[in-house]
Amino acid sequence: MASLLQGFGVARDQIVLEETGTDTLSSVRAVKRLLQARGHRGVVYAATSAYHLPRCLVLMRLAGVAARACPPPAFPAARGLRARWYWRLREVVAFPFDVALGLLLKLCGRL
Repeated sequence: MASLLQGFGVARDQIVLEETGTDTLSSVRAVKRLLQARGHRGVVYAATSAYHLPRCLVLMRLAGVAARACPPPAFPAARGLRARWYWRLREVVAFPFDVALGLLLKLCGRL
């Protein structure tokens, strides 16, 4: 995804990779901590697969991060029709689950 951002003209020194998260919500929490540690208050561009981008953006915004979408890669992340539908249908379940969990964490002051 870093090379995708660079392809859109983002300088390498402006790209911060978050590689500790084990799922979307933990990655969002880690990004928020990274930004707070750097004193960053500007816009963040999320780079991820097309099927995953809406959930990522909603969770980032829920966490108080001003997030915008980087256009997803032109090639599908999952090869083959069956794989693409698997990931899309997975989002149908994951999206509301993560939003509900994110809201709960936010109410508890942990997001």
